[in-house]
Amino acid sequence: MPPKNRSTRIRKLAVGLSERFALDYGKREWIEAAYDDRHAQWTLSWTDGPTAAQVTRAARAADKEVTDGLHYERHYSQRAYALGAIHWALTGEELQGGTDWWAASRVEERLAKAKTPGRPKPGRETDMVERLIEAADNGRGRNFAGGQEICGLVNKRGLSWLLTPAGQPADWLPLTPLELLTTRYAQGEQQQAWWNNLTPLTALEAFAAVQADPQAPGEAIDAALALVPDLHTAIDDAAADLRTRASTST
Repeated sequence: MPPKNRSTRIRKLAVGLSERFALDYGKREWIEAAYDDRHAQWTLSWTDGPTAAQVTRAARAADKEVTDGLHYERHYSQRAYALGAIHWALTGEELQGGTDWWAASRVEERLAKAKTPGRPKPGRETDMVERLIEAADNGRGRNFAGGQEICGLVNKRGLSWLLTPAGQPADWLPLTPLELLTTRYAQGEQQQAWWNNLTPLTALEAFAAVQADPQAPGEAIDAALALVPDLHTAIDDAAADLRTRASTST
């Protein structure tokens, strides 16, 4: 026997959960309750916001009687896919390893565990997300591109182009001294690691590259000098490691 007033209680539950998790109706995060006549099934669905596990636990705590057989569907916004794809590549994941579907599925695995996945940090991360979405939409209108197109674009092109658009230095996003030197001096596999995953050179590698470049511009020299504190730390750490090795080898 289904509980009394189940439909009313489920809709009320959806509103209460949306308020509890402070979901933004304007961003389509609000939890919606829908009934499927064909399958005789109620579903709560929402975009971004809390994880499915969070909503499931909160729903059962709020009104366990009406949650039997209730389904939960979490969808993702363009911003969530874009931010997830950027974070996925930043982990050093090998890119260009599959189709757009493959890339999106890898990103969705990460998003499933992320709370409020569509909220990038203000500043450079937000700018990267917006550039990725704009490129994926490709002039076809806002919100045109889906998750596969967004994630597939990162899979194909990596990340560095979001920071340093080719031929447009004025449009570059802010770079750290180490990143600036990496864009100039990285070669071969190191260059590929920068293009794909934003993996920079080490401070020692970047400093040595400037030293070896008699034509290094002033901005490269300034960036190298800014690395001096990091160089001292790296050398101290390396020396400590050598002392440990020396003490254990005798």
